Amino acid sequence: MAEIHGFVPPRNIEAERSVLGGLLMDPEIAVELFTKLSADDFADERHALVWRACQQLDSRNSVIDLVTVCDELQRMKWLDQAGGVEYVSSITDDIPLLSNVLQYAEIVREKSMLRRLISASQMNMGDVVDGRLPARDIIDRAEKRIFEIGENLVSRDFVPLADLVSTGMADLERLASAGTFVTGLSTGFEKLDKMTTGLHGGELVVIAARPSVGKTTLALNMAEHIASRYPGAVGFFSLEMSGRQLAQRMICSNAGVNMNSIALGTLTQKQYQEMAHASDRLHRLPMYIDDSSPLSAVELRAKARHLKKSHGLSALFVDYLQLMRGVGGEENRQQEIARISGDMKSLAKDLDVPIVALSQLSRRAVAHEGAPRLSDLRESGAIEQDADVVIFIHEAQGEEGSPDEGSRPAREVKLVIGKQRNGPRGVINMVFEAYRGRFMELSDR
Repeated sequence: MAEIHGFVPPRNIEAERSVLGGLLMDPEIAVELFTKLSADDFADERHALVWRACQQLDSRNSVIDLVTVCDELQRMKWLDQAGGVEYVSSITDDIPLLSNVLQYAEIVREKSMLRRLISASQMNMGDVVDGRLPARDIIDRAEKRIFEIGENLVSRDFVPLADLVSTGMADLERLASAGTFVTGLSTGFEKLDKMTTGLHGGELVVIAARPSVGKTTLALNMAEHIASRYPGAVGFFSLEMSGRQLAQRMICSNAGVNMNSIALGTLTQKQYQEMAHASDRLHRLPMYIDDSSPLSAVELRAKARHLKKSHGLSALFVDYLQLMRGVGGEENRQQEIARISGDMKSLAKDLDVPIVALSQLSRRAVAHEGAPRLSDLRESGAIEQDADVVIFIHEAQGEEGSPDEGSRPAREVKLVIGKQRNGPRGVINMVFEAYRGRFMELSDR
């Protein structure tokens, strides 16, 4: 953190000394202290070195006391920097109430967060003054820095198995009495629901296919079904198509009208009335579309949290993953996608909602026979690691991604569940009516 003339960064040296004094006098408290603080949390470099020495001793299961700590500092050639034996010994002069040491640790942590906030603000100001980055990128970096500080404020500890068993049993009893195999959000497709038991909070679900095979249509069908059935908003981030285009697709899909009829001017009065009725139904759905592009993971998180706070949240959809951009700092596109994928999984857990992310497949998917494989996911193997469920859309006959798909009749495709962390893999036969923007399970025809 750069120094500001006349300004003393937030710190509490007495609290730092009290924490170290308590640690030296009662090593048993190290178990709790080492989970709350790190060496970087100490403003005084001498205290940071003493803390590191204590951690080194603890990692070797050695005794932590004044003698062993000074010996460890000497061994690491840190003793002079830590103030010498005289200063380290003085830490225990004012012995704190051991019952208060954890409270002192919270003070140290709080001051550390404030210093990090100042440092982040200085870096943000530096980006502004430097002027080489676009405003959008500067904002992304600023949000990322602040968010990382905020994440450090939330620490999760072990949860007793007894508590988890109690809540788990209550959930199982509730599901058993519900009389349905869907334990999450229904996708609107019975066979898919049976195989996956629905979409669950905290899950990252990836729908992958080559271009023009129906990824967006399938996602819209699912999003519309969830919005019509469950409380809370459904957020749809569209990086490829505009919100107006998606709305037109949904109106025609609900009305059973081929969009080509509109383009050719052959729309009948009855079809127009059906579209008006469809528009009225869609108008009442709690579905929100964001067509900002490009979109970063930081922006996605901020917008999703705002949507949840304003309207509640059932599910999020992202179309599609490879069009998102990173904040910067990654060496290549693979690392950038890996970071975005990991951020999406983290967001799903934080918001406790399913996130359905669409993904492109690499050209290798059409170079080999059979259905797509996890290795065909484009640009990053991290996607298959982060995803809880991976669903491929595979057209067995003909060339996938035919440019005239909108004018083709209904065609058979397969939904291939290539990965499911908590369930089986399998294949579901579907019909894709591209001309009216609808997927149907084959038995429903």
